[in-house]
Amino acid sequence: LSVFVFNLMKTVLILLLLFVFACNKPDEIAPEISITSPEQNQIFVAGQTVTIKGTVTDNVGVHMVHVIVVDDAGGHWVHSEEHVDGKTYNINKTFITNPGKIYTVHIDATDHDENTTQKELTISSN
Repeated sequence: LSVFVFNLMKTVLILLLLFVFACNKPDEIAPEISITSPEQNQIFVAGQTVTIKGTVTDNVGVHMVHVIVVDDAGGHWVHSEEHVDGKTYNINKTFITNPGKIYTVHIDATDHDENTTQKELTISSN
């Protein structure tokens, strides 16, 4: 009888584990990036502070956010890597412009299942 009970318990445990792991589907939805400032093609005065603001959200959880700003000569003005581990991340980065530059603002966000979203915009200074 004890062998029967042991085998029955083992079978129930295996079925329970199969049920639990079969229901755990991978996340296939990439994070969303919303940039509130600056605006695409916005022109700044040399020496002005540019504030990059936005929000990254994910249905399960954001893992990593990169904010990178480079100019047309290849100079890096912002390079940020944040490990978030939450459903929302607020972007708030700043830099000061130099005269006559074109800047590319690049943001990418990745969730824990490696779904990635990217947004990019261009601004300049006179």
